[in-house]
Amino acid sequence: MTASFIYLSSPSFTMKLSTTIKTFMQTNQDVYPYSDVPCTRSGYYPKWPLASSSYKQGQVWRQDGYYVIKSSCLSHDNVQNLIMAGDALPLPAVFGEVVDSLETWGANHWICWLQKSLKLMHEYLKEDNMYGGVAPCKMRVFHDCIILCVERKVEHNFIRNSANYNLVLSTWNTYYWVRCWEVSGFWELAYDSMRFVANQIEAIDRAAIPTTPSVTAHVTTHVVPELPMSWTTFAGEGTQE
Repeated sequence: MTASFIYLSSPSFTMKLSTTIKTFMQTNQDVYPYSDVPCTRSGYYPKWPLASSSYKQGQVWRQDGYYVIKSSCLSHDNVQNLIMAGDALPLPAVFGEVVDSLETWGANHWICWLQKSLKLMHEYLKEDNMYGGVAPCKMRVFHDCIILCVERKVEHNFIRNSANYNLVLSTWNTYYWVRCWEVSGFWELAYDSMRFVANQIEAIDRAAIPTTPSVTAHVTTHVVPELPMSWTTFAGEGTQE
């Protein structure tokens, strides 16, 4: 879905906007996420602003939607107006790294992965969910976005909350936090997680296949009882004396 934003620009409007931006930035310099977004004296420069649309009366089957707009597709003034008007939240670099991976590579694994992650990001950035304006842990953000696809992949093979389902999730969770000590990029963690989960599922499926018992041929030796001498016929001898 493409969103279009049109703003009229004039020299006097630009000067007024510049003053408004500086005031807005000064007011929010210690407020997350504004405090964690790349900016200059003339405004904010997030790679991805996040916008949301809510259900309105008369829209049948319409749910809340979350969308990212690439700043390079908009003018500088448009980006600032969206942010100051509250129509879009500027995504910090941590969230932007997730978007960069999921809008391309992630769609090959699950077409709704980005949409679900955007909803999660919106929850992270809601004022009610902020704790003293402190930025969320980078690895926790990555974990919560990756587990969305992990749960879906595991549930596709096992019943939710079954023993195998919980086993794979628990094993992956341990793997993820150990792997964080080795790599710090979202794509590497997501890619390795998908491979790890696939291998775990394959191992469980392989163990569930009953093995065919080996058939051992038993050769029964029949022992012929030795006949009494009087019953034995030797070559060259008759049966009668």
